[in-house]
Amino acid sequence: MKHWKVIRLVIVILAVFAVGLVFFFLFSAEYGDGLEKTMEEAGVEEGEPAYEAPLDYGGDYLSAFAMGIAGFLAVVGLVLLLGRILGREDEAHND
Repeated sequence: MKHWKVIRLVIVILAVFAVGLVFFFLFSAEYGDGLEKTMEEAGVEEGEPAYEAPLDYGGDYLSAFAMGIAGFLAVVGLVLLLGRILGREDEAHND
């Protein structure tokens, strides 16, 4: 029963992320972020990137959504793995 609560929570978080991403793209495309605005007001041009990411994660809604889900699932997986490891250590200390 406990697992169903976690699964429901994950689904709710992903749904909120999907809806929130729509609003992010609506506002970020026209207005830009704080750094972009500051550079624009100061007359500074954006230079060449020091590092190119292997995957595009912000060009459009679908790629941002896919990378967001991948990152979310990676974090959930690591947290669950860490919980199992710490749970086993706790059981070993209680014996």
